[in-house]
Amino acid sequence: MASITLALSAVIVRLVWEVTRTTSVGSLVVIILLILAILGTCALLFYLIIKPSLKKLKSLPVAILVTVIATGVLIDGIIHFVRFVPSPEAVSPLSVIIATLLLTAGISAYLLALWVIWSVRKTRKD
Repeated sequence: MASITLALSAVIVRLVWEVTRTTSVGSLVVIILLILAILGTCALLFYLIIKPSLKKLKSLPVAILVTVIATGVLIDGIIHFVRFVPSPEAVSPLSVIIATLLLTAGISAYLLALWVIWSVRKTRKD
């Protein structure tokens, strides 16, 4: 966990550095959502590693935290997609196709993750 924490800390420091250099509101939103997703993931890993148990993994706070993190990442991906497609970086039609495929994959993975998380919670209650 120490290695993951150091690596994620480096990513967060780099993103905070980018916040100080960015003037665009859209870029700030994307960077801040990414920072929050990284911090949430690190907090979730700490929570699960400190005293691991299957009961804790299936608990409501974990389901909510995973859902919030996944939702933030999906929103971040959508904002990035909307900003990328009209930009000069997307001159090649192949770039737009790749970005669309990645966004579609992200949305389907998000829906699958939500279905798994909440169906596990539902079956546990039954």
